[in-house]
Amino acid sequence: MQTEMDVLRFLSEEDRTTIGRLVLDGVVDSDNVARAAHDALEVATGRRWWEAQRLLSMSVQPEALGHLTLAGVDPWQRSAYEWCAATYALYTKYTDDTARLKFDFQLSIPPRGYEDEWMSDGGDDPEDVQKALTGWMGG
Repeated sequence: MQTEMDVLRFLSEEDRTTIGRLVLDGVVDSDNVARAAHDALEVATGRRWWEAQRLLSMSVQPEALGHLTLAGVDPWQRSAYEWCAATYALYTKYTDDTARLKFDFQLSIPPRGYEDEWMSDGGDDPEDVQKALTGWMGG
C-alpha cells in the first residue's frame, strides 16, 4: 500500500481527500484507485508508472530541484512528461554508457509486489538486462 500512497502524493490535497472519501464510503475500491493512478502516471509521463514515480521523487531532492530550477525548468509550466525527461537528463548528463545502463536498469525494476506487472508488459529485453548487469559488474 505504501507504493500506492507514493503515487497518490503527487495529486493535490483536494484530490487526495476526494479519493479518500470515495474509498471510505465504499464507492471505489483502493485497488482500483491505485490502478487508475498508475495508468494516469503512465499516460502523463510516457513511462512505466514506477519509473515516473522514481523520477518525480528524484526531481524534488534539493540538489536536483536546485539544478532544474537554475536551468529554468519550472515544474508548474511543464508537463509531467517534460519534468521526468528533464530529471532523467540531469541524472544522466555526465554519465558514460555503463553508468547510463546501470541507471536505466535500476529505474526499470518494479517495486516489490509488482514484478508480474513488469513481466506482463514484456519487461526489459533480456539482452539489455544482460548488458546492464555486465556493465554494472564491470565485466
